[in-house]
Amino acid sequence: MTKIIPTDVQKKIAKILGVDISSDSRNIAAARIREIVEPAINPNSTYWTATQKQIEYAKSLDLNIAGDSFWVCSAKIDDRLRELNQAALDKLKLKPGDRVIVTTKGKVGEKNYETQDEYIVSSVGKNLRVYFKGGGGRGAWPRQIEKIEEFFDLK
Repeated sequence: MTKIIPTDVQKKIAKILGVDISSDSRNIAAARIREIVEPAINPNSTYWTATQKQIEYAKSLDLNIAGDSFWVCSAKIDDRLRELNQAALDKLKLKPGDRVIVTTKGKVGEKNYETQDEYIVSSVGKNLRVYFKGGGGRGAWPRQIEKIEEFFDLK
């Protein structure tokens, strides 16, 4: 997947602020700029370090977030999830009408759960979310989806 590079405006602002965004995505560049200008816009804000939940989730995604702010960590997580979803979407090759199984995992209190539901693909959004027939905005991320392959006996 091609990294979405910082905009010309981001590059200009980063240069004025003395922030190196040369190896960053557009999303991470925005977060680095925000962590510097946020106190000027909102004097009551403070520099937030990454939360423990962010640190644990980033680690599960094999991300290095050492020393990153809340915003930069969030941007790195967003970029990795987009990368994983794009890879899953490329592999699935979904089209409208395809049957899929969606696996949802979660935790309520101390209890883990997993559900599996079947849907029919309606479309794929620009944000890479897969939407299903039946309305209501129902959808899932590609990394949660398994395509149901149908085989027919042509004898």
